[in-house]
Amino acid sequence: MIKTTATSAGAGSTQRFSRWMAAAVVSLLGVSTLAVDQVSAAGFSGSAAGVPLTDGSLYNVVDQVGARSLWAKGFTGRGVNVAVIDTGVADVPALSGPDKVVAMVDLSGESGDPATRFLDTYGHGTHIAGIIAGRDPGANPALAATHPEWFLGVAPNAGIVSVKVAGRNGAVDVSQVIAGIDWVVQHAARLNIRVLNLSYGTDTTQPYTIDPLAYAVERAWKAGIVVVAAVGNDGRAARQLSMPARDPYVIAVSAAERKNGQWKVPDWASSGDSERSPDLSAPGASIVSLRNPGSFADVEHPTGFVSQALFKGSGSSQAAAVVSGAAALILSARPALTPDQVKGLLTTAADSKAITARAVKFSGSGLLDVAKAAVTATPQVTQSWPLSTGLGSLEASRGSAHVLLNGTVLQGEVTILGTPWVGVSWAGADWAGGSWNGVSWAGVSWAGVSWASASWTGVSWAGVSWAGVSWASASWTGVSWAGVSWAGVSWAGVSWAGVSWPVAAWS
Repeated sequence: MIKTTATSAGAGSTQRFSRWMAAAVVSLLGVSTLAVDQVSAAGFSGSAAGVPLTDGSLYNVVDQVGARSLWAKGFTGRGVNVAVIDTGVADVPALSGPDKVVAMVDLSGESGDPATRFLDTYGHGTHIAGIIAGRDPGANPALAATHPEWFLGVAPNAGIVSVKVAGRNGAVDVSQVIAGIDWVVQHAARLNIRVLNLSYGTDTTQPYTIDPLAYAVERAWKAGIVVVAAVGNDGRAARQLSMPARDPYVIAVSAAERKNGQWKVPDWASSGDSERSPDLSAPGASIVSLRNPGSFADVEHPTGFVSQALFKGSGSSQAAAVVSGAAALILSARPALTPDQVKGLLTTAADSKAITARAVKFSGSGLLDVAKAAVTATPQVTQSWPLSTGLGSLEASRGSAHVLLNGTVLQGEVTILGTPWVGVSWAGADWAGGSWNGVSWAGVSWAGVSWASASWTGVSWAGVSWAGVSWASASWTGVSWAGVSWAGVSWAGVSWAGVSWPVAAWS
């Protein structure tokens, strides 16, 4: 065993941590299985100690969706691992423990720097992972009803597989997300990945039947992985779900907001259309999850601060994370279920009367009720929508979400690696063979070399961070932060579909 010490790069604070890394390294990309030191529960009071129990506290959310009743029966997500393609995870107590973050990979521009490799420097991935499966050290789900000071996610004994694709500014290209999905599919059997959370979306207008991102999630679905996708936060006039939530095979999740004891559709909720609407809704407003001290979100959105350990955020990202946790609970109780059956149970059992003035195009079949889903007869259902060919345009799949590489907009039929995108070379071939655009992803490296000696379209990976990457466009269309709309600065209205931290301005 090798003990390693790393430093998390975060504005305003530096975090040091020690982990015992398992000897077996999966790949030169830095994929490692982790056995994390157990934190002593002696004198433990819990991350939520002294924090008011708002509607968005996880203590209340697990009751709102019926998760606690499954915990009482012993179904806590144990034995199920959830892949989270996001901004990584932070080394915080509620994501510690040998059964919590079971594996990591870093496909972001920060993987070349040991100070940032694997680590969430943005804050979003930590928040999402906490909702899905966070658990304070020493907290016991069976006793949690009498311990509101404990922090526990929806599936507190599920494991997290962190697939980091974005760094401190959150910028990510769709080709990186596709690569992350490919990695998850290739490692699903070994890592027992049963659920994939994608709190990400683009505003492409390309039909899902040819979109490369849609093809990627369908491949994961066919591999036995329940894919949960956020629908976006583009407002009621959007009339279109984000991709990949628009793909009818996946579970598309919208957010519900609890006000004055009533569930309502938030003003920022994206609307579906006559062809595709959300499948169901889950709590997604002012959700209190894990804080990543010194991260971009923590520094730039101080009004999200709840406590030293907790932070609040709103959006379909948070709602999708709640559903991913619910899927893990269902699979821990009934591991033989197929993705189609899990989707059938969750949508059939959703409470269609819970959300005031509910419309299917905003809320789908209703509010998540995982307790009811767990006791509903297994549906004998097989989805038979037209399949995506994946042969469409990568540029069209980006929609308006573009990243800058050293000041140059990445666009056209080219991947983040600078390699040509030729859809037929991967969509028409066997992805499981480990080939993606001619680049090996199967546990060795990209393009046959390690990151230390490779360059990312002109950006060196030799121990430095990805300094030149940012968003090319400018506005979170239709999304408000703490009731105040952005003054024209957004991520092209897409990307991390659930990023909404309560703040009045963007510095």
